[in-house]
Amino acid sequence: MSSPDPALYMQNDHNDEIDLRDLALMLIEGWYWIIGTIVVAVVAAFAYLAITTTTYETRFKAIPSAGANFSGFNLFEDFEITPKDAYRTLGNQLSSYQNFAAFVEEHRDLFDLENGANLSKVFSERFSIGGLNADRDGNLMLSLTYRYPEGEQGPEILNSYVRSTSQDVWITLRNQFDDYNRAQASRLSTDLELQKESLQGAREDRLFALEQAINVARRLEIEKPTTPQQFGRQPNGSEVIYANISGDGALPLYFMGYQTLEADRDVLRSAIDEGLSNSQIRDTQQQLEQRERIATLLDSGRLYGIDEGVEPNHTERVVDVVDYAFPPAEPVKPRKALILAISLALGGILGVMLVFLVRFAASLRGYRQKKARD
Repeated sequence: MSSPDPALYMQNDHNDEIDLRDLALMLIEGWYWIIGTIVVAVVAAFAYLAITTTTYETRFKAIPSAGANFSGFNLFEDFEITPKDAYRTLGNQLSSYQNFAAFVEEHRDLFDLENGANLSKVFSERFSIGGLNADRDGNLMLSLTYRYPEGEQGPEILNSYVRSTSQDVWITLRNQFDDYNRAQASRLSTDLELQKESLQGAREDRLFALEQAINVARRLEIEKPTTPQQFGRQPNGSEVIYANISGDGALPLYFMGYQTLEADRDVLRSAIDEGLSNSQIRDTQQQLEQRERIATLLDSGRLYGIDEGVEPNHTERVVDVVDYAFPPAEPVKPRKALILAISLALGGILGVMLVFLVRFAASLRGYRQKKARD
């Protein structure tokens, strides 16, 4: 079959319509250009896939845990740790580069990293976190995504990172409770000393009052307890009524008689520094003993609800796990099927364009030759 004259494609003949048969014939005759560009595009796609690192993605999800997980911290009304407190603390720690760098240093063998790798860049490129703030409905869903190269155990790394950070968070919460408990124990100890000093001062004031009353009772020769009426009865039958000059209606102490007052004084003097106790002191002492008992259990790692009787998995202590990280079925990049499909389509388009360019160049040469002959 002879090829149509290229010059024919440039002739108008007062007809602007395009003959689709001519276009089809042009593409058929230029098939080798189309096939060639497709082959080049596919080869370029395979070359790109060969030099591009295959990247996978895995994800960890969690929500705030039940309040019972933190009952060991909430023993007193003046201190509380809520599930949302622990949730946000974990989220903030997971999003911390310093925390990630410490984890990498401890678990370097898990990572596929070059010597001297920029950990800050690795962290920003591989990790992303969401759910630190509540959505419109007030719900919280922590989502931690880790992207990793082929050959690295990404799910194991992510689960280990969350588990290690959760352990650190639990220790942080434990230390907060321990510090607060010790501060309260110190405050109670100070309060107890002040209350005892106050009671001792009151006893000293009482002792001074007894001494004064004893002196008065001896001068008035009031040996035994009496009343103003009995003391004021005179031999001539008249009576003298004595009133308390303080005006509070209570009888002066000296009416108790110096025998009673001296006995009271002696007992108080012998025990002035002993048995310093009243209802307030006993209540403070009880609170202090509770705080000290908790501090002792914390020191020994035996406090129920914090060290004992809790979920051994620190991750599930701090949050309620929705999904642990697991191996994905496909990589996130490069998408081989998509890239090959794009290369085929792009190669075909470029091939068609190349056919048109070649035909246009041929027709242009034919037109020049015709003009030269004319």
